[in-house]
Amino acid sequence: MNPTNGYWCPVVASGELGNKPIARTRFGQKLVFWRSEGTPVCMPDRCPHRGAALSLGRINKSDNALVCPFHGLEFAADGRCVRLPVERNPHIPGDFGVSSLPVHEEDGFIWLWRGSDAPTADPQVPRHPGTLDMRYGEASGVWNAHYTRCIENVCDFSHLPFVHRTTIGAFKKGWITDLEMVDVPGGFRAYLVDNDKRTQCFEFLYPNRWLLMLSPKVMLGLVFAPIDDDHTFVYGRTWHKLPVPGIKWLMDLSTRFSQYLVFREDWPIVASQAPGDILAARDEKLFPSDAPVIAYRKMHRAYLGSE
Repeated sequence: MNPTNGYWCPVVASGELGNKPIARTRFGQKLVFWRSEGTPVCMPDRCPHRGAALSLGRINKSDNALVCPFHGLEFAADGRCVRLPVERNPHIPGDFGVSSLPVHEEDGFIWLWRGSDAPTADPQVPRHPGTLDMRYGEASGVWNAHYTRCIENVCDFSHLPFVHRTTIGAFKKGWITDLEMVDVPGGFRAYLVDNDKRTQCFEFLYPNRWLLMLSPKVMLGLVFAPIDDDHTFVYGRTWHKLPVPGIKWLMDLSTRFSQYLVFREDWPIVASQAPGDILAARDEKLFPSDAPVIAYRKMHRAYLGSE
């Protein structure tokens, strides 16, 4: 990723795209996602004819086109209108169509390009190398907060004994003894250190991927997909190397349960933070225990010019 021209952002799980178009709001924009010959496509969810939601339409597989539900206009993967069935002698203007936004599929996600410049021909999306040979269970949900606050929350060790005092923070001290920050390609790794010993570790990759190392065989991953200024869609994955029959079902259940058990304690606190967007939080005073948060804010501001 290069802050000077933009970055790829995972916004939708691959499994959500099937035989029908789906509507998703990301970064405050209503979008429609669909597949053309198996390849993901993303467009604004609005027909340029009369403004109907294209996500309510269908996919014409014979034409590899998205069909508007209102008057049957068809749009190819590149956004061109290729069929105008309501006109006896249709003349389709060359500039009539919708914009097709750059997307890329990898690692079980649909990635949306964020930037004013065109993406490179060979997408380089940030990936956690430790999960490459792992399977995963998945669960998802909505947090009622700006995505930057959600990310900061999971990058913060120091809130554990206070927000999670009856769950994962029950045996934590009320202070951070030491933190070790390590740069990794596309992000950073943060270690909690106690008596010169690493006791806990997470890794963050810009723009919105987080991974908690629970053991060499189990890791918890989160992706924070921005919906709008007050809502974030969170994809949770429990990555594993456990050769157990039916493990996918068990990991799905475990991911859903852990998100509810732990994150329900975070939800009201994160939703209460003002301002929501950290870019507007100019008067906050950060401490040494906020080192991962500081690292994220520095990285986030470095990418501002690319949005």
